[in-house]
Amino acid sequence: MTTITIDRPPVNAMSRAVVAALETALETLATDPATGVALLRGAGPRGLSAGADISEFPALLEPNADARGEGIQRLADRVEAFPKPIIVAIHGFCMGGALEIALACDIRIAAEDARIGLPEIRIGILPGGGGTQRLPRVVGPGRARLMIFSGEPITGRRAAEWGLVEEAVAPAEVFDTAAAIARTLAAQSSHALAVIKALLRETSAAPLRDGLRAETAGLARLLAHPDAREGIAAFLGKREPRWGGAG
Repeated sequence: MTTITIDRPPVNAMSRAVVAALETALETLATDPATGVALLRGAGPRGLSAGADISEFPALLEPNADARGEGIQRLADRVEAFPKPIIVAIHGFCMGGALEIALACDIRIAAEDARIGLPEIRIGILPGGGGTQRLPRVVGPGRARLMIFSGEPITGRRAAEWGLVEEAVAPAEVFDTAAAIARTLAAQSSHALAVIKALLRETSAAPLRDGLRAETAGLARLLAHPDAREGIAAFLGKREPRWGGAG
């Protein structure tokens, strides 16, 4: 397990520099054999991140400016395409671009009192880092409209009720809970995890029959890998498996 920390006091705003640093970290970890699972979290007590650095927004008003959420849409795409599972621990504020990045992660764990929202409407714009597209796919169109139209945040507890996060826990437990899940995943075959993540991503909008064909092909690929033989042998031998790596 490798931890990626958003660290930009006081509210971990996702400036261009922070976005670039996260992109670099993902690029490095994607091929790091020692990293099977990544855990994303925010530094300090105030939250994961208050979102994009609004002080940089005036540049978006210039002709030919890159309006893709200050690079957050691109970063979210890279998070989603990252070949290994990414777990995000959400505490305190998780607003705007931070939520858009969290939506691209594989597993979301939140503190019950976390404040999670897309407030862009309050400055007359929309969540341009993927929020209008990923949020409805997670919570449904009506709840997504409510959050995007109003800009009002919801709590981590409500987010769990809506399926926006997988689990909401006491604030003091959020990092330990996320880390425990990360350790569980890190103990699995990294090759199998990569194949499964790619399959889930590539078939998320596919017709059932096409998805089942892709699933069969994925299973065949895993059965041909040494990790399958090792996993079956370990189970039958009542011992822990010794995985061989991505291969």
